[in-house]
Amino acid sequence: MGEVVIQRDERGRIVGVTMQADGMSAPAKASASNMLRAVAESLTDYLHVAVESSFEDELILEIDRRDQHLDREIDAILATMGSGLRLVERDYPAELMVRDATVGVEV
Repeated sequence: MGEVVIQRDERGRIVGVTMQADGMSAPAKASASNMLRAVAESLTDYLHVAVESSFEDELILEIDRRDQHLDREIDAILATMGSGLRLVERDYPAELMVRDATVGVEV
C-alpha cells in the first residue's frame, strides 16, 4: 500500500509532503504524483515560492514558508492538494493512505 504523509509545522501549516508508492497501481500512482507535480509547479511558477522536490522512487515536496505575505495563497494551494490526495485515497482505498504528521516540534 502506498502512503502519503502531509507534514505540518507547529502552527498546522503544510511544509512538506512525502509519498511512498510501493504497491500502487499505475493509475493510482499517476493520480497522486500528478497532483504533487501540479502543486510544485503552481507554487514555483505562480507564487515564485522555493520548492524542493524529487519525483524518483519516493516523491518529496518541501515548501519554503518564510514569506509570510504569501501564507494565504500557499495555504490555498496546499489545502487543495490535501483535498485532491484524499480524493485519490477515496478512489483507491486499498492502495493509498494519506495521513498528517507534525514535524519540527521539540518537547
